Amino acid sequence: MADRCWVVIPAAGSGSRFGADVPKQYQLLNGKMVIDRTLSVFLHWEPTHKVVVALSPDDERFDETTLGSHPDVVRVTGGAERADSVRKALEYVCQQALPDDKVMVHDAARPVLQTRDLDRLWALRNLSAAIFARPIADTLKRSQDGAIQATVSRDNLWGAQTPQMANPIALLHALKTCSEKGISVTDEASALEAVGERVSLVEGPAYNIKITRADDLLIASALLEMLE
Repeated sequence: MADRCWVVIPAAGSGSRFGADVPKQYQLLNGKMVIDRTLSVFLHWEPTHKVVVALSPDDERFDETTLGSHPDVVRVTGGAERADSVRKALEYVCQQALPDDKVMVHDAARPVLQTRDLDRLWALRNLSAAIFARPIADTLKRSQDGAIQATVSRDNLWGAQTPQMANPIALLHALKTCSEKGISVTDEASALEAVGERVSLVEGPAYNIKITRADDLLIASALLEMLE
């Protein structure tokens, strides 16, 4: 059997920083919902086995998506935090995963990624884990009371992106361990790091932006026009 990749998309968040009544994953981006664009990339990528989307229990908007009813899309109920949603999705995955399967966890609000980017990450599937990230280019400032407290060296600092790829069983174990020990994690790599797993860095594309605030939609729109 050919190598298979499960995809987990945590989409249970309200996106409060976006500042709108409609969560960012359901905003329209060049005529399509953000989450539909995200789903489309993986559903058009050959190694994808299933896409497991973790949704809020009171989510009524996913039924309005174009691809939510696709036969390779599975819905699970997410949790209060991103890590909770990913853990619940992985519990579904691990019930059916084969020993050599991998999982990619991807933000619902990163809709500009291309299948060729997935190919680059997938080429490293024999590693224990790997993520897309980019070296920090901006000068970093630590603030206090609205003013600069210090300038922080950016040497060897990377900004994490998604997808983040790992063995699903290993990632589920890492997330459960962090939860039991009260370790806060903001992405999958930090959970793997916490249990001693090696996570490799792959330079991701600059256009793989995450829609967090309203003006990010304008940037994503322009990027899609250039790429499509």
